[in-house]
Amino acid sequence: MPRSREPSAATRWLIGELASRGLKVGYRAVEDWAARGMTPAPVRRSLGRGRGTASEYPPGAVEQYAAVAAVTRRGRPWQISVLKLFVRGHLPSNEDLVRQALHELLIDDVAGQADSSLDYAETYAAHAVAARGAQPFLRAFRRNLRRAIPVLEPGSDIDSVVTGAIATTTLVRLGQPDWTPEAIIEMLATFGLPVAELTDDDRAGLVWFFDSFLVEVMTGPALDEIAVTAPISRLQSAVPAAHQHAARTLAAVGVALPKPSEDFYDALVAFLAVVLIRIEDLGGDQAVAELVQQHLQAAQG
Repeated sequence: MPRSREPSAATRWLIGELASRGLKVGYRAVEDWAARGMTPAPVRRSLGRGRGTASEYPPGAVEQYAAVAAVTRRGRPWQISVLKLFVRGHLPSNEDLVRQALHELLIDDVAGQADSSLDYAETYAAHAVAARGAQPFLRAFRRNLRRAIPVLEPGSDIDSVVTGAIATTTLVRLGQPDWTPEAIIEMLATFGLPVAELTDDDRAGLVWFFDSFLVEVMTGPALDEIAVTAPISRLQSAVPAAHQHAARTLAAVGVALPKPSEDFYDALVAFLAVVLIRIEDLGGDQAVAELVQQHLQAAQG
């Protein structure tokens, strides 16, 4: 939709309706949302009897614009706004925006970016730890790792372990299991799991489980395939259970990690919705447990 120099009568009406709901929205934002596909654009209708045409917004437009206004703010990436809209039970006018946002959440495109997936993961991790917004998490990661020093490699540098843990999670997103059992232990310790408190046998079992689970369930390409092919209605149907899983997950790591922002929480819910569908497609929790066992047996021999 081309940008107009002045708002049309229909846009002025829409802005007035939003203002009556306590939402202060400018006409350029209204036009930008429609141009991106977040909201419906006005349509032309005939006035009849040779009186020409006029623009008007379709039924339900005010509610859609209000929903988008609630999740949009300056500086927030449009992908996060779309995911926030999605987990709140709304969809953008262009439903493919949900798929695009999920795709960018779930997977990295490394074509031409590095000689190998491991090189890319390490480069990505180095940039991640340098980001300004990462500092609260880095402090928590270091604190978690100091509690796990007995199970880390002797002489390990805490900051290097943090970077390595982020590289491992990036490899999961890439679908490239180029990690070692030690890398799994370091990743779990970084995120606050009490690996140092386990017996050697229990710790080994935990590592094997996560190694298998990451490969069978959590890889970015497998999740991305669901995001881009599953009916939108199916993705939506997984959101309520994803909210419950997100709440339980955050409660379990509440002491080990900083309190997440609302944007982080909403992205987590969207991510878990796809994970739950992946588990369902594999046959449910029992089938996943069997796959993990098969992976373990194959790895052992």
